[in-house]
Amino acid sequence: MEKDICSMKEGNKMLDIKDRKWKDFFIEEIATINSGRDIYEAERKKGNNPYVSSSSVNNGICHFVSNENATMEAGCISVNRNGSVGYAFYHPYKALYSNDCRKLRLKYPNKYVAIFITTQITAQRGKYSYGYKMGTGRLKRQKIMLPIDKNGNPDYAFMEQYIKEREKQIIQKYISYIGKNAEKSAGGGGASRLTEKKWKEFYIEDIFVIHAGKRLTKSNMIKGQKPFIGASDSNNGVTAFVKNTNASEDKNVLGVNYNGSVVGNFYHPYVCIFSDDVKRFSLKDRIGNREIYLFLKTVILQQQVKYAYGYKFNEERMRKQKILLPIDEKENPDWNFMEKYSNTIIQDLRTKYLKKKIMSI
Repeated sequence: MEKDICSMKEGNKMLDIKDRKWKDFFIEEIATINSGRDIYEAERKKGNNPYVSSSSVNNGICHFVSNENATMEAGCISVNRNGSVGYAFYHPYKALYSNDCRKLRLKYPNKYVAIFITTQITAQRGKYSYGYKMGTGRLKRQKIMLPIDKNGNPDYAFMEQYIKEREKQIIQKYISYIGKNAEKSAGGGGASRLTEKKWKEFYIEDIFVIHAGKRLTKSNMIKGQKPFIGASDSNNGVTAFVKNTNASEDKNVLGVNYNGSVVGNFYHPYVCIFSDDVKRFSLKDRIGNREIYLFLKTVILQQQVKYAYGYKFNEERMRKQKILLPIDEKENPDWNFMEKYSNTIIQDLRTKYLKKKIMSI
């Protein structure tokens, strides 16, 4: 059996698997193994619970269901006994497991150790096939190589630290990639040029087509997966998830509150339906994207101080409300600048988040 995880080299600080002693262990020595349970197609109900089967992609997840059974558990490893035999995946979230895989619960439960061990298990998949399945008996007696401590036991501390260092390394590479892209964006209209742009007032009706939402009372709501957008200032405006559909169903729009949290607005790239307290704004002369709509969301929000529950942002006032937008040489809205500016901000926030994540590992 090969030590399949490649060593990491970045100066002399990184752990190297070549410096460790290794020993083979039966899988049953390091984990308890349980069968999954099939949920047949006719029984499956759409929902949010990951249903793990025997796929080699999507972390082994084949469906999302609302079903529940005794296999549901978080912090387990799935190993495919059928289909794409031998692939192993770690599931930190609660999931259901089909009978085409086996559920392993490590005797030393740890996210990073689990990721290390899944790689070692997957390395053995070459000896199995559809005609030679990785059933419970074979899985129990399957040997994998693991680094050991001075007592000859699995060196879980090393495994954990090794994967942590690898995760940091990957995140750092991504941060560098983001930085290079941000520099390119800044060169074509980034955050540093915001105050250098010329701006001009536009009526909202010159920029957007405005559509109404539709009333849907709580008593008529049917629970489902479709976001229902209400006049909220949190959760991206989502106040419920429903199965209902009506004329307000839309996507790739801004939902702008004229009631409730007046002028509050959110971008919705997904299919959803809107309450009658929310108007849908879509760009008039072009198909908008995330970056442009997020820029416009902030511009519209600047008008919030003018309105209140007693002075609603109704459709007539919306149409005649003026907003300031950056303009190009022809004094038209500079969509290219808006897109690049938003992208720069998004990349900056993403970098800050990733740097914080590195510090927490």
